[in-house]
Amino acid sequence: MATPFNAIKVPKPEAGAYNPNRPAGLLLQAQALHFRAALLKHQEELTSLLAIDPKSLKTEGDVSAYVHRTTAILHTHAARPKRK
Repeated sequence: MATPFNAIKVPKPEAGAYNPNRPAGLLLQAQALHFRAALLKHQEELTSLLAIDPKSLKTEGDVSAYVHRTTAILHTHAARPKRK
């Protein structure tokens, strides 16, 4: 199957390019802040969903909305299948 875009080959970094003891640069620190913000969003969603007692869901619409919201969160955490 052909890809709909042109793949860009990225060379592997040189040996020793990663130093776990080197101070983090501003880009890495900014990425960490963005990840934290994303996690907080999920925490708020999870807290609101966990506050719902599934036994209180009486209609198909109630259950459908609940399943839609929970599946959207869980789907983002699912392992992606390996490409062949």
